[in-house]
Amino acid sequence: MTALPGTDLPGVTALPDAGRAFGAGDAGAGSGQEEFLLAGMACGEPFRTRVLVRRPEVTPSGVVVVEPMHFGGGRPVWDHAHEQLRRAGHTWLEVACQTTPAYRRMIPSDPDRYAGIRLAGTPADGGPEVEPGTDLRRASDAFARTWWESSPQLFEVLTSVFALLRAGGLPGVRAETIVLAGGSQTGGVVRRYARLAAPGGPLAGAARPDGLLPLHSGGSTLPAELDLPTVELLAESEIESVRSAAGLPGQGRDLAHRDCASPAYRCYEVPGMAHVGSRDHAPAAAPPPGSRWSRFPHAHVVHAVLEALIAWIRDGREPVPAPWLETDSRGLLVRDALGHPLGGLRLPAVEVPLARIRVITAGAHWARGHEFALDTDDLRVRYGSAAAYLRAAGEVLDRLVAHHHHLRADAQRWLAETSTELAATWRNPPS
Repeated sequence: MTALPGTDLPGVTALPDAGRAFGAGDAGAGSGQEEFLLAGMACGEPFRTRVLVRRPEVTPSGVVVVEPMHFGGGRPVWDHAHEQLRRAGHTWLEVACQTTPAYRRMIPSDPDRYAGIRLAGTPADGGPEVEPGTDLRRASDAFARTWWESSPQLFEVLTSVFALLRAGGLPGVRAETIVLAGGSQTGGVVRRYARLAAPGGPLAGAARPDGLLPLHSGGSTLPAELDLPTVELLAESEIESVRSAAGLPGQGRDLAHRDCASPAYRCYEVPGMAHVGSRDHAPAAAPPPGSRWSRFPHAHVVHAVLEALIAWIRDGREPVPAPWLETDSRGLLVRDALGHPLGGLRLPAVEVPLARIRVITAGAHWARGHEFALDTDDLRVRYGSAAAYLRAAGEVLDRLVAHHHHLRADAQRWLAETSTELAATWRNPPS
């Protein structure tokens, strides 16, 4: 397999039995799955890698969401957006464009299937080294350098994929609107791409997506020259002061992301939101004593910002801003009596709370939030009855939906699930 004759486009070969693909097990119902090998040139060297494609079973929308394979081998965008991707008819692609996950995770999963994979660079191992007294920024920066140094072809491979999609060269994929999206480490990849593809950058003028969706990353200020519609989502847990208080490094740099002057940039900071959602897939491990894993509807926020970006690209409807999280003179978040930050994009979970949410959990599950349910007496004092609570929460959701900060289908689902939970809470108060 070589590049297509007479073009700079990568060559494409379908791999049989996509059920054997690395990571195929999380596709779920409602998505057709295919795997392709791509071969071409990037940074003056040949590459050969794989693309995993998931197509909706409904009529395709023409939207293609491209997600780089995460440094750790995961796929945070798919994890949190798959329900909306299927529902809206969007196609999703995962590109193995980072050397470390390709060589440390994908190839070992099936050496025969992936024997031909070739990406330049040397795979890196380990994570940020954080010991007591560690300079957290320095640890984070040192770890981030391993991403870039280990994957010199990363951005040119992505550019090849964009060019292939524009040319209709990926069988069965109609790409009218392309979104580059990533979460956590790959949120950092999307942010760096934004710099490289901005006017005057080394990727300016190359094949590119129509919009960018960096999730759960943060970092330094994006350039004022940024001209690709970009919607950034930052959970409370991504704010650097929150991370550092828990002894965790992160890509954030104070609140520098707020300083981007480009009219093509929107950012939403979300109180009560953890790095990873637990509502639909809670860890098997027990949460901290007296708590439960967070019920915050993480995926619903991701659905809304994805659709807001698509509407901006396709219809020119600019996303409605939301307030920043409130901070004091030291730059720390200002919190209410339950410990929830003030300001930000406020869902019912913090605007009309049923629990005290903590967005970071000490130990191995630091990325998950946990919460302490308010007791029945407190709920009655606050809201009077379950019906009154649902009316108040519905009003919050109506405002969010009106501003395109929440999807109506997700609001209805949340109200139905919460109604069921409240019926049990009000009927069976804790002893």
